[in-house]
Amino acid sequence: MLNQKVLFDKNESLKIRNYSSNLQHRIIKTYHKSVNNGEVDENGGRNLAEHISWESNLEYNWMHEKILKWVHELDLPITKLGYEFILQKYPKGYEFKPHIDDVMGPNNSVLRKRYYTILIQLSDKNEYDGGELWVNDVNDVKVNQEIGNVSIFGTEQLHWVTKIQSGERWSCTIFLEKDSLKKTLV
Repeated sequence: MLNQKVLFDKNESLKIRNYSSNLQHRIIKTYHKSVNNGEVDENGGRNLAEHISWESNLEYNWMHEKILKWVHELDLPITKLGYEFILQKYPKGYEFKPHIDDVMGPNNSVLRKRYYTILIQLSDKNEYDGGELWVNDVNDVKVNQEIGNVSIFGTEQLHWVTKIQSGERWSCTIFLEKDSLKKTLV
C-alpha cells in the first residue's frame, strides 16, 4: 500500500528541515518477526532526532495541510496527522535496520499500535551516499529519494534505511495512531 508523491519543493523541504533546533542522538530498538530470528534488535536504528508537536507553533500548519490534502486524495481513512512530527538526521555510518513501526513491549507485545507511517525526504540525493529507504510492498521497493518526496505506508510493512556511506540524510517521520483515523475504523 505504498504511495508516494513529491509534495514539497526544495525551499519548502529546507524550511521543514530548519525547524530543528535540538536534535538528540537516539538508538532505537527494531523488531519484525521475520528479521533477527524474531528477536528485538537493541541497536536496530540510530539517528539524531527532534520530536515537534504540531500544536507547538501555528507555523507548521502549512505543512500539515499539504500532507493531509494529499492523504485525502488517496482516500485513506485519516482525519489528522497525529500529535507530532519527528525531524531526523542520519550522519555517516547511521542506518535503520528492517522493522515495523508499532511501539513494542516485553515479549514482542504491542504497547502502542500505529497504523500508518508518513516519511518526507528532506535532503537532495547529492548530499549523501547510501541511506536509501526501502519498503516491502509485496516486493522490496526503493522509495523515491527526490527532495520533497512524501511516502505513506502501513506500519506493519517491513521497511529500512541503508547505512549512510558519506554525507548526511535528513527526513521527517509522522506516525498515525488510532486518534488519527476515522472513528468507524477503530
